Amino acid sequence: MGLLACTRDCYDTCIFHVVRDGEIRLVPISDFPTLGFTCARGMADVRRLNSPRRIKTPLLRGERQVVEASWGRALGELAARIKEADPQRVIHIDYDGNQGLLTWYYPARLFNALGTASTDYSICSAEGHEAIKLHWGRSYGAMPEELGRRPVVFWALDASTSFIHGWALAKRGRNPTAAVDVVWTRTMKAVDLPVLVRPGTDVVLALGVAREIIERGAYDREFVEKYTYGFHLFREYVQKFTPQYVEDEAGVPRDIFYKLVDIYLRRPVTVIGFAIGRTENGGDAARAISLIHALLGDPAGFYYSNSGAWGIDFAYLRGLHVAKPSRVVPMGVVGGVIEEFRVVYVWNANPVLTLPQGDRIAKAAERGDITLAVHAPLLDETAEAAHIVLPAPLYLEKDDVIYSYWHNYLVYNAAVAEPPGDARRETWVVKKLAELLGVGDHPLLREDPWDAVDIAIRGTGVTLKELRERQLVKLKAPDYYKFPTATGKVEFYSATAERRGLPPLPQYAPPRRGYVLTFPPHTLYTNSQFRDVYGEPEPAVLVNPSDYVGDCIVLYNEAGEVRVRARPSPEVPRGVVAYLGIGKDLRGEPINKIARGEPGPYGGTPKLYTTYVQMRPC
Repeated sequence: MGLLACTRDCYDTCIFHVVRDGEIRLVPISDFPTLGFTCARGMADVRRLNSPRRIKTPLLRGERQVVEASWGRALGELAARIKEADPQRVIHIDYDGNQGLLTWYYPARLFNALGTASTDYSICSAEGHEAIKLHWGRSYGAMPEELGRRPVVFWALDASTSFIHGWALAKRGRNPTAAVDVVWTRTMKAVDLPVLVRPGTDVVLALGVAREIIERGAYDREFVEKYTYGFHLFREYVQKFTPQYVEDEAGVPRDIFYKLVDIYLRRPVTVIGFAIGRTENGGDAARAISLIHALLGDPAGFYYSNSGAWGIDFAYLRGLHVAKPSRVVPMGVVGGVIEEFRVVYVWNANPVLTLPQGDRIAKAAERGDITLAVHAPLLDETAEAAHIVLPAPLYLEKDDVIYSYWHNYLVYNAAVAEPPGDARRETWVVKKLAELLGVGDHPLLREDPWDAVDIAIRGTGVTLKELRERQLVKLKAPDYYKFPTATGKVEFYSATAERRGLPPLPQYAPPRRGYVLTFPPHTLYTNSQFRDVYGEPEPAVLVNPSDYVGDCIVLYNEAGEVRVRARPSPEVPRGVVAYLGIGKDLRGEPINKIARGEPGPYGGTPKLYTTYVQMRPC
């Protein structure tokens, strides 16, 4: 039996045995980190191999119809459109639809060689990464095993839905668990201490916890003196975040607040969810939460993402050591400025449905303002709007190297099925395009993709040859006592931020009052994926019974309006509207057309999960 890792944008990165007994079956390995079970999505990719939504041949959209085309014709037309445009008016949009090093990262080399525009890759986790780095110089943290050894606080993460192995470890450890969130998720209902906060106020709660630890004299003086900078300024700053202030601003009663502090005094692991960076004051909340662990003398005590811990050179894979984009556009505003471009090339993403104002990409393509080209394995909203559609393999149909942003296992995926029809992988496509565009001999495109992977993973201590032979390699843990900041220490008062003209201490700006639209995860979908297996999610939101104005409601703001079903539920507090996952409204329009695209101040992640809306009956 071979091994295979799931490539989805997910904490768990499940690892499977591949069983062939007349059909392909994926059996979760019983060992750590997959522990013998997976989610509904992890098992669904085999079903997608024969999906009626599969793209099997290049397609060209004319004025009246879509026609099949050869690769030569499709790539020739795309190359001609790119040649006609100024490089700054060509942009590629890609993200983590498949986490393979060749599938996601390598293709950007073509566009960097051409000097086109790029997005900033901020849609998911960049805000938290950059915010935490201001104090720690890195954003990686706790190793997976720690979740089974200590109390765990899940902050802004419905772990029982979207981090099932971390959740299982925490529950098996039989230590106290807590969760902090803005709605009553499944995780909130299952932990020992649920803490409900008002949207945009997590930073207040975190700074309040920090203040209480300092006031009790419960911080690690030796660690603070030896390994940190600016503690006295931080101590003075947090004085206003009293238990009463926390209750007034964040809505957390004092008894709940003190119980959370008591859990922190037991040195828990805090799992800081990516969702925190998509909220009002979210980057500052991530900063403040991480600093609680500096007070506790616990540099490996928080976990946000470990993608930077393993030594993989992602910048090298994208070719940034040789060439850079001519322009970088925040992902939250791409939809709003799409008319500034002439050619848009998409792979590994479905921006029409997932980006704020992504519907404007489809409308610009329909008007002919842009040429939209998509390389994808299945028809989705972006492919359906495209002029040029190129067929791609699913992850089961190609070799790749897969890493996890949680656990420390690197996996070599060998294809277990043949791609359908004329589907070609991403590296093949960019190589062919490079030849047509006259950059085939550029150093970035001349290097063999596998050689690039071999160089990019050298920092892990593993060679590509070794990985191919073993398939699964456990990587070493990082040094948690190296702090690549301006002072070489954990910076309570960030000298790094000060040098960049950013606030050196976590900030709090009271959020606007009114209805807040947020997006808790759905158990059956990874962003817009798996709708071909499980069908479309219901176009409905949860509202508090006191906010219920009818079965059909219109949510609207300055970006537009959407019509959805309303389901009264005590699981959402007053003033909060919750749409599970990412989807469409009753008219088939993307919900994200009204999502907030305003970038955060640190990593640029749009504040999607604090989208201010108004509500009226249909």
